Amino acid sequence: MFESEGIAALRSLRGQLLQIPDLRPVYAGWAAGLNPHCDELRTFVDEKIDRYVIDEKARLKTKAIDLGWFTSLCYPSAGIEQLKTMALMSMVFFIFDDTIDKEIDDETPDFASDFDAATKLRQDSIGFMRHQFLKHHAAPGLHSQPPHVPQEFASFEAFAPRVTAATGQVDLNQLAYDFQEFIEMNALEQTYRLSGNLPSIEEYWTYRHGVGACFPYCTMHQYVNNIRLPNNLAWCDEVRIMRLETSAQPLICNDLYSLKKEIIEDTPTNLVPIMMKASGMSLDTVVHELVEQMYSSARKFNAAATSLRAKGRKYDTSIQEKIDMFIEAFETFQTGCFRFFMNSKRFGVKDYKQEDGSYLIPL
Repeated sequence: MFESEGIAALRSLRGQLLQIPDLRPVYAGWAAGLNPHCDELRTFVDEKIDRYVIDEKARLKTKAIDLGWFTSLCYPSAGIEQLKTMALMSMVFFIFDDTIDKEIDDETPDFASDFDAATKLRQDSIGFMRHQFLKHHAAPGLHSQPPHVPQEFASFEAFAPRVTAATGQVDLNQLAYDFQEFIEMNALEQTYRLSGNLPSIEEYWTYRHGVGACFPYCTMHQYVNNIRLPNNLAWCDEVRIMRLETSAQPLICNDLYSLKKEIIEDTPTNLVPIMMKASGMSLDTVVHELVEQMYSSARKFNAAATSLRAKGRKYDTSIQEKIDMFIEAFETFQTGCFRFFMNSKRFGVKDYKQEDGSYLIPL
């Protein structure tokens, strides 16, 4: 039987030991916690999943992610309404990504194996997303005819009115761009997955920031804390650096902790085998390199945050306090993702944690 380049690279890792050092020092000094509304949010999310996910297997799979817990880790200080909005956004991303990333039933071809069908889904989802934003934001009579509503993206209708009502806190044009980038880059990732070819490291990063969907969270970080900053602060160069590092950090961390899961699922679009093939480095050397990149990313983020606070000194104490809250949302998103990756059933590596905080994961 033919074995693609990507699958061969993944399967060559079987039997090896993935050694991830204690990564807690990467996040030292950043805010972290669990929102006290977590249980209430879990109930809310499960109700929405029951409404929007029709297929029983997919519904159980989506509930198993525990998006209420994930969102509560990422935003421990948010109010319940803000928390619900962020959980709904997470629902949109996880449902859509899982729909195309892996077949629900291996015996039944679906979007994961049918690129043309997935392309139509992506087109319909972009049309529905933009229509929903326009519907709730434009003057009466200006919005266009309702487009086809793809079931796999239908939950967006519950998210859209919440953000369009947040005048001044959410840049809707940027958020729409972030969503469209997530959807469109999904096509490039699927191309590599279906072909079985491994992308180069550069090609990987051309789509990974998009499909990783961290940028939309960053765009929502004024809304999360119910604040509004002057545009020359909210979108300054320092914030653009913070956005980039707040995307890179969880993506690298994800690829480390999800490697075992992706080997089991034969999903080769992971940075570890990509780097091993491109460089000829061993598994241990690639892990070391990725951990160094995580530390570097944290340093760049901290430097940008320090510079943003310095800019804030030109403003009154109210703005300075809002800057601190704004930066904290970026921090807790990263620490929340880290804690989710380590402890989630989705990744299944919790039992491999050692006393010193490192992980020894048999592949």
